[in-house]
Amino acid sequence: MNAPAGKEAPGQARPRSTRRRFQILLVVVIALAALWTGGWFVANHLASQKIAALKADFVARGGVIGCDAESLGGFPFKFTIDCAPASLDWPERGLSARVGGLEALALIYNPGHVLAAAQGPLSLKAADGLGIEANWSSLQSSLRLGTSRLKRFSAVADDLSSTIAAPAGRVLPSAVGAKHAELHLLQNGADATALDLAGTVDNLTTTIPGAPALPPLTAQLYATLPGALPELNDGRVDPLPAWLAAGGQVKLGRLGIDIGGFLAMASGDLTVAPNGVISGRVAIRVDQLDRLPDLAETIYPGSRDRVAQILGPLSAFLKPVEVDGKTWRETTLTIRNGKVQAGFIPLGRIPPIKLPATR
Repeated sequence: MNAPAGKEAPGQARPRSTRRRFQILLVVVIALAALWTGGWFVANHLASQKIAALKADFVARGGVIGCDAESLGGFPFKFTIDCAPASLDWPERGLSARVGGLEALALIYNPGHVLAAAQGPLSLKAADGLGIEANWSSLQSSLRLGTSRLKRFSAVADDLSSTIAAPAGRVLPSAVGAKHAELHLLQNGADATALDLAGTVDNLTTTIPGAPALPPLTAQLYATLPGALPELNDGRVDPLPAWLAAGGQVKLGRLGIDIGGFLAMASGDLTVAPNGVISGRVAIRVDQLDRLPDLAETIYPGSRDRVAQILGPLSAFLKPVEVDGKTWRETTLTIRNGKVQAGFIPLGRIPPIKLPATR
């Protein structure tokens, strides 16, 4: 039976409708792909202009940036920039640096999150004669910026090794190495102006000229610095002046040290004055205290007897505490303008921190 004149049979109409929908979908996909491609190239062009402007600003201040092989890419979902090898010279400051290669990456849907990696070796020279040669098996970092403040910065390194040439008149280690090291700076969850700082280092080794070999150090740190996250100023973060203006507070959540079998954990509240002098109160737990005189002798030759003499009366202020099934000895240290005391027993003096000049 034939279909009425002017009308399509059901079997003919369905394929034509399906093809029409497919054609519309294909056009939409092509249009979106074209828009995405155009948007990526526009954004890549803007990023290139921003990088060129930053370079021009640095050159205008007397700096020189070198990159033997530079490339921009990452289409379609990210932006990448590679530079190998990379160099920076700032004759006015007497600063020069060379590194095997740099790579940075930002996802197109989250440009405020930048991942970066560096390939060694590193060569760094400063105006005062300081020279550093370093290498690593892996060095990676991550930076997240909010609309007005730093959100998070992380750096992770493995198999670090370095040699240091100290300026005349300064005593510095001649070599420093670590199996693993991490540094994390992030915005505090309760106070947007406070900076949380966390770090770890495993098997840190140092060599000091003329001194005995020091045992490897493993340490963990977690602290909060109220007021150390000001709003971004022209895309830059200058936290030190803001932190000092807020009182230079350090809320020490945990500082753990394992060196030569001597274990120590500390927590408390400290303040750092603009001249670098430290004050505050710190609860400290120790284990394997009998190893401290030998450790002190290694670090400061001739100090063993003095440290051993202090341990006797100091033990009266140490009370046993159980933490995670382990017995520690605990006391509270008072620090007044750098002078450290346990009760009425003076333990020594913490030298002022050398703070960099603030603008």
